[in-house]
Amino acid sequence: MKRGFSNIFSFLIPVLVLCACASNPADSVPLEERLAQLGFAIGEPVKRINNFQINGWNSVDLKHVIFNFGASRNYLVTLRTSCDGVLSAGLISFSTTIGLLTDKDKLLVRDGSGHLSQCYISTIHELEKIKKTDMDQ
Repeated sequence: MKRGFSNIFSFLIPVLVLCACASNPADSVPLEERLAQLGFAIGEPVKRINNFQINGWNSVDLKHVIFNFGASRNYLVTLRTSCDGVLSAGLISFSTTIGLLTDKDKLLVRDGSGHLSQCYISTIHELEKIKKTDMDQ
């Protein structure tokens, strides 16, 4: 019987190590390509945006969030480090002292379990809409 447990553990340990080392498949796709799939290209960096105009957001990966402003303006917020829970967040808000979202502020991310993470902003870029070509469709 000990031999059976030994065989199980010798099989499970390499499997667990491989699972722990596996990366998120989305991380292997370059950011520009993921944005193009969403119909965007990275535009000019901006220092601040009015926070009262935010009407939605979408997580791109653990370090990037797209904020939607009005009907046609979108901004890419890049975080300083990976932000736990941003992909499954039920709520994203931010902390600011001047009433504008800037690269000095932080996102507050509440995941599905209620855990709150503070994720500091590195940069903000305006996103440009790109037209899909006939080959893309």
